[in-house]
Amino acid sequence: MLAYDRILCFDFETTGLNGFTDEIIEIGAILLEKKEGQHVVTQELSLLVMASKPLPDKITEITHITDAMLLRDGVSQEEAFQRLFDLYQDEKTLLVAYNIQFDLLFLQTLFRRHWHTFFTIKNDILDVMAIYRDRHRYPHRLDSCVQTYQVDVKNTHRALDDIKATYQALLNMQRELDNIAHYINKIGYNGNYGVSGIKLPHVKYIAQKGGYREIEKS
Repeated sequence: MLAYDRILCFDFETTGLNGFTDEIIEIGAILLEKKEGQHVVTQELSLLVMASKPLPDKITEITHITDAMLLRDGVSQEEAFQRLFDLYQDEKTLLVAYNIQFDLLFLQTLFRRHWHTFFTIKNDILDVMAIYRDRHRYPHRLDSCVQTYQVDVKNTHRALDDIKATYQALLNMQRELDNIAHYINKIGYNGNYGVSGIKLPHVKYIAQKGGYREIEKS
């Protein structure tokens, strides 16, 4: 698919939308490594992560994750970092997610708290939502993408299922366009609201309306 030796596809469920103050409560990730010229899944990660305070009712409603589940099965934030870092390995790994702009701030905050205070993401990134939004009109939620690209993994708002669905959608997208590499280090955003979260110096941010292929033409 792409020239990288390692590709880390990941998804977070969180206590809210603020990557500085809210917390990760679930991590889903798959690591792909190149073997004999093909990317194969070599590791999967599915973790519930303890939160420092009770979950908002809305988060439980969306994710079906409860405080009882976190108390029973959740690992510490520090252990979650270490398990994810073992897959991340280094800045040569391509990072892939759906609406990656949301996840990047949570990832950077987690790494800063438990590794280096001034850690900054330097990895190449690929936002699957940016590809989808370039080619399709609103809505641009993952479940819309899953339906459009006939993915057989259900979008459940649970992290591992969602990232498996994201990766399958990416594979299906590849069958209709041959320029996926063109989307590396490009993130689309709604021009009415601007870019939220962190801005990485090696990433180009492009306003997208939906279906107008602004990134493809960039």
